[in-house]
Amino acid sequence: MIKLSIATRKLEDIEGSPERIDDFFTVAEQKNCKITLAGKLAAKDAFLKNIVVSKQYRFYKKIEINKQLSGRPFIKILDSHLSQKLSGYKVSLSISHTKEEAVAICVLYK
Repeated sequence: MIKLSIATRKLEDIEGSPERIDDFFTVAEQKNCKITLAGKLAAKDAFLKNIVVSKQYRFYKKIEINKQLSGRPFIKILDSHLSQKLSGYKVSLSISHTKEEAVAICVLYK
């Protein structure tokens, strides 16, 4: 089975108070520039929609968006419950952005 989801975020979604950034991102992720964070937030949204979790906001800091040496993004799962939901699946992720908007596509497949 293949599952696909797409999410977009605007730069303004993460601008503002530092508390918002703390709510969405791990300490390691917070070192990125804001448009990169918008892309990572879109990736988290796409991933969480794909695995169908309720109350997505509770899981933002339980996953971390990193990149390989090649620059390709990947998802690091920091929660055992989410890891169990992904048992048997592979995740493919793509992120792109302009100066003001970001989009992410997440594909889950066996």
